[in-house]
Amino acid sequence: MDYVLKFNKGIKYYNQISYELADRFIDNFENTINQIEINPFIYQLRYKNIRIANFSKFPYSIHFIVENESIFILNVLHQKSYYKES
Repeated sequence: MDYVLKFNKGIKYYNQISYELADRFIDNFENTINQIEINPFIYQLRYKNIRIANFSKFPYSIHFIVENESIFILNVLHQKSYYKES
């Protein structure tokens, strides 16, 4: 679950700015997950059966696949191309 580490890294980043901002980041993640659960097929196929759902208020996206009736999160990524993983 590498995506959990990346999500936690986002929380830590926003927490350094403000606890309220970190809470809004978490809420936006949860809202995005809820939308994926409601209808995962509204998200366009991008590559190799992977769909991408963008957060509505933060520059992050959730990369996931749908197999049968299950949804698998593959990654939570920052959308900026210059973003570096450390």
